[in-house]
Parts: sequence; C-alpha cells; structure tokens
Amino acid sequence: MGVIPLEAVLMAADYYMEKENLFILDEDQKVRLAVDRLGLNSVAPFVPEEKIIEYIIAEEKKEPLAGLTVRQFIDEVASRSTAPGGGSVAAAMAAMGAGLGSMAAKLTQGVRRFEALDGKMRKIIPPLHEASRALIPMIDEDTHAFQDYVEALGLPEGTEEEKKEKQARLQEGLQRAIEAPLAVMTLADGAWDAMVQAARYANIASKSDIEVGAKALEAGIWGACKNVNINMVGITDEDYRNRTLSLARDMKKRAEKQSRKVIRILENRKA
Repeated sequence: MGVIPLEAVLMAADYYMEKENLFILDEDQKVRLAVDRLGLNSVAPFVPEEKIIEYIIAEEKKEPLAGLTVRQFIDEVASRSTAPGGGSVAAAMAAMGAGLGSMAAKLTQGVRRFEALDGKMRKIIPPLHEASRALIPMIDEDTHAFQDYVEALGLPEGTEEEKKEKQARLQEGLQRAIEAPLAVMTLADGAWDAMVQAARYANIASKSDIEVGAKALEAGIWGACKNVNINMVGITDEDYRNRTLSLARDMKKRAEKQSRKVIRILENRKA
C-alpha cells in the first residue's frame, strides 16, 4: 500500500478505542492499535515511519538536553556553564510534577477495587499526561530561546542604523527568552485541576507521590516565573511588560494556592 495521513490512522484508532472501551493516550500506541485492527501488517510489515506522511517528512527533534540521561542532565546543570540553567530545570521539574500526578491516576484507573472511579480517572489522566509530555521539549526551548539574545549582543553598532537594528534584535531576543518560561508556566498551570482531582480520588497509597508532584509543579512554575522576571528587566515595551508580568503573577499565585489545596486534601483523606 502507499502512504497515508496520520489523521486517518488516529481516527481509526479512536473508532476502535470507543468500540472496545480502550483507554490509550500515546500516539504510537494508537497507531499500533489501528495497524493491528485494520490488518495493515497482513501483506507486508507496516512501518509507520515509512508509511505515514507526517512521520516521513518530520524533522528530527532538536532536544539535546531532554535526550540526556538523568545523570547526564544533572551533570550538565552542575557544570561551569550558563546553560542549561534555572529555566530548563524549572521545565523539567514541572514535567515531573505533572508526571507524578499522571502516574498516581494511572495506578488507580483499571484496578478492580477502584472500578467505580474509572470514569473519573479517564478524565483526570489526559491533562496530566499531556502536560508532562508537552513540558519535556521546553527543557531545551529555554536554552534555544536565550541564544537569540546572545547572538544579538554580538551585532555591530557603529552607525545609528546598526544601533537601531541591534536594539530591535535584542528586544526580540528578550521577548523570546520570556515567552519560553511563560509557556512552561502556562502548560503547568493547565494541570492543576486534574492534580487536585487526583489528590481527591486517586489511590491513597500514592499520597506521597501526589504531594511531591504538587510541590514539583509549584516549584517549576515558581522557577519559570523567576526567569520571566529577570529577562523582563531589559524590556522597553511597557504594555508588554505589564501584561506579561500580570499573567505570570497570577499563575504563580494560583500554583501556591493549588499546591496547598492538594496537600490539604491528602492530609484529610483516610487510608
């Protein structure tokens, strides 16, 4: 057979998931389900990277930090280098925080003694799972974003026109360096409702995991907010500055409030 679009494969997966009451989150698993149910392997091996259009034309991910082992990443953070720094670490912490909430909910979903909570878990898991996955690329994005500013610092400024061009590029670089941690905050902020629900309904045996997850999510947002603030110092656009700082403050305050709420819920739950 020829090549096919990813959307068609995922639509087929959705059909079989609904028909068989399956709960699948990851795209690669959905693709495998569709391939199996449609019998695409019956004549010849179906290799998604060679048969699905989006996979054929996809560019290789530029995630040198996210692709490291945990040990290597920590060694890089601890090295005598400005990158990876607090922004990348904040993204990693937020990703792990959402991931712990996702884990606790997944360990509840599909378990016979928690069968009555299955519907709730199926609603709780996706936002936590998706936030955790979406935050992983942000580990590298923080470092990539700052490179634009560093490159702008090296531009010449011998003439008035060159000075104007350099200032414009510096402002663009700073804004990108701000948008990266702001995106981390936004992605992590979207996980709070599900994290609170996980604290309320997930297996109480995962209590400490959810507590650590809430604190890691809060710390990731706090750290990203600090990166927004420090890069904002050089911004000359007052409207952009005020609007962005207000948004960041709101998410930071919500993180503090929601983290306390998660801990309080878990402290009041009985085993």
